[in-house]
Amino acid sequence: MSLNTSRARPLIAAILLSTLAPTAALRADDIEPLKVAVIKATTGLCKRGETCHKDRAGSWTPKKAIAILSVSVAEQADIDLYTDIELSTRPEMYQCAGDDSKGCIFRAKYAGPGLFDYGSTSGSTYVGSNITNTTITFPSGYGLMVQAGEPIYVHLDVRNGSLIDLQVDQDAWIYYVDAD
Repeated sequence: MSLNTSRARPLIAAILLSTLAPTAALRADDIEPLKVAVIKATTGLCKRGETCHKDRAGSWTPKKAIAILSVSVAEQADIDLYTDIELSTRPEMYQCAGDDSKGCIFRAKYAGPGLFDYGSTSGSTYVGSNITNTTITFPSGYGLMVQAGEPIYVHLDVRNGSLIDLQVDQDAWIYYVDAD
């Protein structure tokens, strides 16, 4: 028996494509609702050349127990800032170390490249922007649990290396589902 390859190719292609195609279309009823909390945080006015540290620079308290699936922090520094940001249920920054990590959610450090002062006391040279996102997402089926009524804090530590005084604001997005 000989195989007519011109007739067999479409049949083989159809069989292969059918194994790759989903068996059922995704429906809205199949999707769990993802919720978002945006924590607005600020150090307040940070004078040029100073380090501005603020524990509890912003906070949010969930009314129900939640499972955090992902956190995103926009690096909004267009000028010469070094920022250390931490999200945790602990009331002060830098308590997430060693073996006791309970309540520690997220930590990131970044530096904005925008101004170089070369030791000058006035003027500036603008060289660009550093607007990107730092995100952590947990594997499917995993999340960080936070109990109802337990505050989540944003802690900030900022070094203002620019030539101007700045109001330093930082937002953090928490993507979560109800844990009940």
